[in-house]
Amino acid sequence: MSRGRERRRLKKIERQLTSDDPEFAHRMTTPRPITKLMRWMTLWRALGVLAALFAVLCLILGQATEFFVAGLTAALLLIYASWHERNRQHRP
Repeated sequence: MSRGRERRRLKKIERQLTSDDPEFAHRMTTPRPITKLMRWMTLWRALGVLAALFAVLCLILGQATEFFVAGLTAALLLIYASWHERNRQHRP
């Protein structure tokens, strides 16, 4: 079967499903918030978020130097994660 024919057939099935059960079709096409978070979360982002939480804890406890170190670490990890993701998307 050709790709065009497969696509048309899938579109027909999708239209049929949408008309038969629109609520189910909507649930299948709309990702849950936890799914979005898990797609976004990488190792570097997780470490960055953890470092940011540690920085907030240090700020609450009055540890200024540790706050700046943890905040800088969080910023660097999150910047690296963003840079790494951008470079990965641009690779052929």
